[in-house]
Amino acid sequence: MLIKLVCLIIGTICVVLVIIGSANGNRYSEYIRPLPEKDFPYKEFYSIGWFLSEIPIFRLRGKVAENLKKSAKLVWANDYSDFYAATAWAQFLTAATVTVCFGCVLTALFPAGMEIIPVGFIVLAIAAEWNLIISKMKEQVEKRTVSSEIEFPNMVFKLSLLINSGMILRDAWFQVANGKEGALYDLMRIGCEDMTNGYSDAEAIEKFGVLSDSNEIKKFASSLIQGMEKGNSDLGSFLLSQTSELLAHKRQVALQAGEKAAGKLIIPVGITFAGILLIIMAATMQGMTF
Repeated sequence: MLIKLVCLIIGTICVVLVIIGSANGNRYSEYIRPLPEKDFPYKEFYSIGWFLSEIPIFRLRGKVAENLKKSAKLVWANDYSDFYAATAWAQFLTAATVTVCFGCVLTALFPAGMEIIPVGFIVLAIAAEWNLIISKMKEQVEKRTVSSEIEFPNMVFKLSLLINSGMILRDAWFQVANGKEGALYDLMRIGCEDMTNGYSDAEAIEKFGVLSDSNEIKKFASSLIQGMEKGNSDLGSFLLSQTSELLAHKRQVALQAGEKAAGKLIIPVGITFAGILLIIMAATMQGMTF
């Protein structure tokens, strides 16, 4: 009975917050409208999260804020990392609040002594939402980094061929960037845009290394910038020497990616296992009741 009473109070508070947040939708429309639907589904409901994030207890802070801003800066490659971090937090708060509302209603409908079942599902659902939303940008960066490192030796080889054939670095960079699709080439095209918009070649290449979030690519970008100062002939020989080393590194990256992918399966398997245990517990408790 106590659990039902607590859930009723929490559920009522959450419903009130959802109503107030939804009613203030126009207040946050300028934040929500420009968000891409692909990356932020159901964005019209984010006003709930934006409203909650202004309440001190729900404000984005600490390590979570730091990690979100870091990931946002790498994913969106611009100066709006604070905005996208706050948006991800609002997305999570919206999902968690709606989940608690529905979960509390279910708890009230369950027979006495079995309220722990929907409460467990609420906890599991919020944990899944945290993993899906808060960790999403970080996982995007990690996935892009692995994909970039795998394609990296091929990119350096193409770049070395063009430069050794007499092409200047900027022209070779543009040709390689627009010659293929993929995460690494997307980052190269960002560099192309920067060069076109007034950045120096060195600044654009340095930013390319930072956005890759790969120590190997950052090291290459730094060495490439140093090679630019020595001239095109030294740059060509440097790129050729890098190619053979990077092909060996590519095999190691592929093996590490496979190991990480296997490790990530632990979380969904654990959630599924916990769900099965709750179902078994529910069936057992029903049997004991009757």
